[in-house]
Amino acid sequence: MLVVFLHFFGLGDPLRRFELEQLTGLAVAGFRPLALDELLVWSDGVARQQHWDVEPLQRTVMTCWLDRAEQIHHWQQQLSTGPEQWEVVAGLGSCGDWQRHWNTMLRLS
Repeated sequence: MLVVFLHFFGLGDPLRRFELEQLTGLAVAGFRPLALDELLVWSDGVARQQHWDVEPLQRTVMTCWLDRAEQIHHWQQQLSTGPEQWEVVAGLGSCGDWQRHWNTMLRLS
């Protein structure tokens, strides 16, 4: 069974999102506003594009959302008062995608 991980990189702008896409090879998106429905729609699209099983990924997204509820609420507040270009940047990838990302980051440091 393929394991897929979702990670919130935090607040960023479209340039940061682009950089993360280029550096990581992950599926990366920015959300403003940050809403569970939008996150589920995005992850569903990525899953279908990557030929991943959608149902386990949707459960992963919802679990991640619930586990990070306090931080998500904080980001939502920051988005409502912060600069318009801010968004919450998230990355989605398989175990292999994340391994390649971390190996790249280690080589860059």
